[in-house]
Amino acid sequence: MPDDPGQPKLGPHGGPRTKGQRSAETMPTGVRRDYIIRRLERDGRHDLAEAIREDRVSAYSIAVSLGWTRRAEPVGTSISSTNAAKRRQYQLRALTGEGLSAGQMMELQYGPSPSAGSLFGSREELENAWQRARERLLEQSNPGRRPAGFYEFEFDGRRPPYDTERSVLWRMGLLSEAEKVTLEREWRQEFQTAQAPDFTVNDGSGEILVGDCARAAHYAWADIPRELVKRWSAAVRRRRARQPVAPSEEVAATK
Repeated sequence: MPDDPGQPKLGPHGGPRTKGQRSAETMPTGVRRDYIIRRLERDGRHDLAEAIREDRVSAYSIAVSLGWTRRAEPVGTSISSTNAAKRRQYQLRALTGEGLSAGQMMELQYGPSPSAGSLFGSREELENAWQRARERLLEQSNPGRRPAGFYEFEFDGRRPPYDTERSVLWRMGLLSEAEKVTLEREWRQEFQTAQAPDFTVNDGSGEILVGDCARAAHYAWADIPRELVKRWSAAVRRRRARQPVAPSEEVAATK
C-alpha cells in the first residue's frame, strides 16, 4: 500500500548510510510529531503512538528516550525545569514498564540494536527486566508471536524465522488456547481460499502457479502447519467422494 502523500515518508530499517547525507524523501527523525508516530507504528510500539495521540506524553520525550534525538541542554537550572524532567520520567516509566526506559522495552521486544548494542549492563540485569516486563509484553504480542525476551529466556533452541514462527509455536504446544483458536480460524480461511478451482498464485518472478503448486505456495505463505493441511485436504477429498455424480457425467462414463 503506498504511503499517504500527506504524511512524512519513513525510511527502511538498516541499509547503507552516508554521514551527513539524508534522503530527500525522508523527513528528519525525532522532530516531527507525525513522523515519530508513524515510526512507532512501523516498529510495533502502538502503545507509545497512542499515548502521544492522547497527549499523555509528548512525541519529543518519546524520541529522546528512544535515542532518536537529543534534548537540548537547559540554560541554567531551576525548580520548574527539574520538576518538568521528573514529570517526564514518571510518564515514560508508567508507559513503558516499572523502572524501564522505552529503549529498554524495545530491546526486550525486538532484541538489542545491531549498531548500539544492549542497553543493559549485564545478562542478570536483562533477565530481571524481562521478568518485570514479561506480562505486559506478552499481552501486547499478536497471536503466535513472541518478544525477543521470550526466546532468550523461555525457549529451548534458536528463535524460529518470522515467516514460520506461528506454526513452530503451534506445533510445540506453546500457544494459549485463545491463540490456537484465532490462528486455526485464520489458517482455515486461507486453506478454503486455495480450494477454488481457478486458484492461482503469482510467485513473484512473473510465473503464475496453478493447481496443487499454487495451493502449496499459498499454504507456505500463510504459514499453515502441514499437519492441518494434511487433515483438511483429506476432509476435502472425502467430501468430494461423497458427492453424487451429475447425470451428464454418468452418460459420458458409459460411452
